[in-house]
Amino acid sequence: MELYLSLSAYGGVSTREALTVFWQAGIRHIELAIGPRPDALAVQAIEEFGQQGIVFRAHHAFVWSERHYPFNLAQPQDWKYFQRLTDYLASISITAYSVHGGNFSKTTERDQAYTIFVENIHYLHQLCQERGIVLGVETMYPTPPVSDVENLLDNASELAQFCQDSPQLKIVVDLAHLNIWHDKSLVTQNQWLGLPTERLLEIHISDNDGRQDIHSRITPHTWWIPHITQFPVGVPLVLESRLNRLPVSVVQQEYQRIAALIVSL
Repeated sequence: MELYLSLSAYGGVSTREALTVFWQAGIRHIELAIGPRPDALAVQAIEEFGQQGIVFRAHHAFVWSERHYPFNLAQPQDWKYFQRLTDYLASISITAYSVHGGNFSKTTERDQAYTIFVENIHYLHQLCQERGIVLGVETMYPTPPVSDVENLLDNASELAQFCQDSPQLKIVVDLAHLNIWHDKSLVTQNQWLGLPTERLLEIHISDNDGRQDIHSRITPHTWWIPHITQFPVGVPLVLESRLNRLPVSVVQQEYQRIAALIVSL
């Protein structure tokens, strides 16, 4: 079972510094993500560590230049950017890329936002497919009642509809996000681990308080621990628990702890 560590787990520093910490901790599977500070040397750092043997995946609006480019796939897009992005992924031999479902203002009709998202994701899938990249879409979570926006794919019924509307796309199951679902139950949560292996791109793991996506560390009380034997074999896991600015030894210990936890798979 491949266990990737997300760069989002070590935010606030340069890409080179984060990759150096992970490398020194003996971690060779890393997912590029938001978190590191944007800087002009990010691309050089990614390429150099890739040449040393790091295996990369990429997630959503990951840092790869001196300017961070956030995006929301429930809105119209600058497709020239995504052409450059997917060209870059292909140039460094990344073959797995995942994105969020997008969000929309509470003053916007949900169906309208969903339609725009599906159109966008199908076009992004085409760009990825042309470059030998497999695209996945992540399960999202409900926003707090005070938020001005809502996330798409934040409930089981809409996710099931998306799977039906887009059978060519893979799903990224974020187990921490499922813990925030309003309609969560062990049956509902576990059904997404039961998707056919060929429909799953990866599984994101961390923990939270059931209310906010705080990316806390996994404990014996994390909801999915008793169900770990149900994890589909051969689907990569991505650890997203916050380890910001912790020393190499602590990063190594936490990564090894989670690797030992899943070794029975």
